Amino acid sequence: MALKHNIIANYIGRVYLIVIGIVMVPFYLHYLGAEAYGLVGFNALIDGWMIMLDLGLSPTISREVSKTLATNKPKEKENFKYLFHSVEFIFIILSITAIASIVLGSNWITNSWLNVEKLDKNSVSYAISLIGIMVGLRFLSILYKSGITASEEQVWYNKANITLSSLRYIGAFLLIKYISNDFKHFFEYLLAIVVLEFIVYSFKFYSIMNIGGFRLYFSLEKIKPIIKFAISIGYTGGIWIFITQLDKLLLSNILPLKEFGYFTIVAIIANAVIQISEPIHYAILPRLTALYSQKKMQELFKTYKNATLLLAIVAFSVGGVVSIYSYQLLYSWTGDIEASKWGKDILFWYVLANSLLALTTLQVYLQIAYGKLKLNVIYHTIALFLYSPLVFIVAYNYSVVNIAQLWFSFVLLTFIVWMPIVHKTFAPKIHKEWLFKIILPIFISTSTYLWILNSLNLDFSQNRAILFATLLLIGAGLLAVNYLISRVFYSLK
Repeated sequence: MALKHNIIANYIGRVYLIVIGIVMVPFYLHYLGAEAYGLVGFNALIDGWMIMLDLGLSPTISREVSKTLATNKPKEKENFKYLFHSVEFIFIILSITAIASIVLGSNWITNSWLNVEKLDKNSVSYAISLIGIMVGLRFLSILYKSGITASEEQVWYNKANITLSSLRYIGAFLLIKYISNDFKHFFEYLLAIVVLEFIVYSFKFYSIMNIGGFRLYFSLEKIKPIIKFAISIGYTGGIWIFITQLDKLLLSNILPLKEFGYFTIVAIIANAVIQISEPIHYAILPRLTALYSQKKMQELFKTYKNATLLLAIVAFSVGGVVSIYSYQLLYSWTGDIEASKWGKDILFWYVLANSLLALTTLQVYLQIAYGKLKLNVIYHTIALFLYSPLVFIVAYNYSVVNIAQLWFSFVLLTFIVWMPIVHKTFAPKIHKEWLFKIILPIFISTSTYLWILNSLNLDFSQNRAILFATLLLIGAGLLAVNYLISRVFYSLK
């Protein structure tokens, strides 16, 4: 029941974050302006790249938390305490380094990297310095949040996340509407919320694990047992961040800051498919790890297949509607015709790719649960040398749509070629069932549903509120159809 409760809590929390983020973006765009909103996108970009500094330590700590709580032995908890403090020390050093680098480089970023057209460059440089401090604190908070979710205290985590996110989004909206729409004040407010987040999550983690308070401690001997696993995670995670963020980094340099603001809007919607799948990801990893440590392999395989089914229902339903009705969604959301026309084709390909990506990510968690990441290392190495050069070529010679198409091709190839290899190694004999009884029926029902609706030539000339409600009804209908289809072909066990 804990897994079910965690998945439900994660979905409530994730859907709330997605909804509040979607609701607030048009207001931010209106009161800050498209160019200043581009800085919000740059903030998200730097956040994404910062994860490369994780070095695989936070998922490693997550795995150690699951193991420690599953065994529940005093000696294991004592060993974990010193291991955690050693990892925490590394995170503090990396966080300080990142903050200093961004703050000191803020003028160069403003004048030599970003294409600032109308904003005051001194103000932009100041905002980037604030972004640097936020990025460093959020990076440090990753460690505590990983431990909280691994402890399966995910109901509490989502309550806290909802509260803090409300302060962030709603508070920032009230600030720019009623007090000041100066983007400098906007980022100052966001920094205050990031500080509060850091305090809340660190205190909660220490109370869960009962390992005393914060202390500066480092022991190489304590982290030696996890180094091999952490390096594998860090190497593959770093490459994955490089691959998934490279297009955004290059576009932040190529596009005018205003158009990068439009791209940020597209990225938010495309990433919503991944975000709405993450509650299952968060709940499944500690459960798979615990089942493997207890050698309950049949239950592990059943849990993996059930998670796949839930992901297919959600990702295909959301991704299908968003991709087919990309212009309608963008316009109903932002009310900006220019942004909607600019982003509709880009959104189509990114959403299709991310719908598949939500499913392919599961095989990584399967490997982490086993603690064997050789295949993951091989895959990411191949991807680095084959995919990354293509991104540079396409970014500087073709359009943003072509970059999105390249991303879709890469994810599709991963799904077709790599998933069978991982399944054969870690979950023998389940791939045919996984593909033909779980994935394929949901894909067919999604395609059929959307083809029928598209052939009806529905009228989408309504006002924005009605248009958005219509899209929600279409999505809810598809979700219901896919659930019913899943009951026929492979009901959750």
